[in-house]
Amino acid sequence: MYLRVVSPPAAEPIALTDALSFVKQPPNSSDSVLVKTLIQAARERVEGFLARSLVNKGYVQAIDSFPYFVDTIMSQRAYPPSYYSLPQYSTTLWNYSQMIKLLRSPLVQVSKIVYVDAQSGNNLTLLPALPNWQALTEYTLGFEIEDSNGNLQVVTAVTEGDEDSTSLSGQNTPAWSVVLNGTTTDGMLTWTCMGPVPTPGFVFDSVGCPPRLFPMPGSFWPPVLYVPNAVQIFFTAGYGADGAAVPAGIKVALLQLIAHWYFNREPVAAGSAAEIPQHVESLLWNERVVDLAPTAG
Repeated sequence: MYLRVVSPPAAEPIALTDALSFVKQPPNSSDSVLVKTLIQAARERVEGFLARSLVNKGYVQAIDSFPYFVDTIMSQRAYPPSYYSLPQYSTTLWNYSQMIKLLRSPLVQVSKIVYVDAQSGNNLTLLPALPNWQALTEYTLGFEIEDSNGNLQVVTAVTEGDEDSTSLSGQNTPAWSVVLNGTTTDGMLTWTCMGPVPTPGFVFDSVGCPPRLFPMPGSFWPPVLYVPNAVQIFFTAGYGADGAAVPAGIKVALLQLIAHWYFNREPVAAGSAAEIPQHVESLLWNERVVDLAPTAG
């Protein structure tokens, strides 16, 4: 399994002026280029430690095959027989065996899954079951929903005047346009109708950390050709386009890490490797994504 960024962030979670101020340098400091690089390096280091995307980025996660459903006695490794006497915790082996976990949180949207078909060898595409519209909810440019008419609606414009490309939907359900390419005004958003929603191939959980994917209820993942990276999942994860919603503790940790690297430029200091300072790690620990039930295999 590998993870690759396919759409870089539009902005960093820490503004250059804020970082310069934190290291006690003026806005026109000759170290601006260095500090800008440290901002990106700190963000990348923290994202790797947390398994989170701090600003919206497009990712592709590749695996060699879909997980497949095997309803045998071996499945009892996951849930012993006594488990089924506890309905408040009950699920299905079908769910467990076909679950795919994504490597970055928080999940914004999964756009598609491209896989190599076992029979034809061609690249085929699965599309997600789209969420329904929600009132007073932040949506980003390009976000897709299924409206009450069964049509695909895409956010094509926002009305905010700043650099943030995330805006709130209205308080009441809008009167959706049913005309192809027709637009609907919804709070700070403009939606464009793209026609009937395509047949969905999977559902995704954007609440869980890590996020999860499942085939449509009652169905199974399709068979794939046994080649490397036969399944590629395209998704967006992050706290927004500009990082304004990044938790305060993470922002403080970023500033502390930037300052640490700025004032300590040697790889080895005081006889020890210059790792993440303990106080920075402490700030980040509560936000770290920890998979408490890792998938077997």
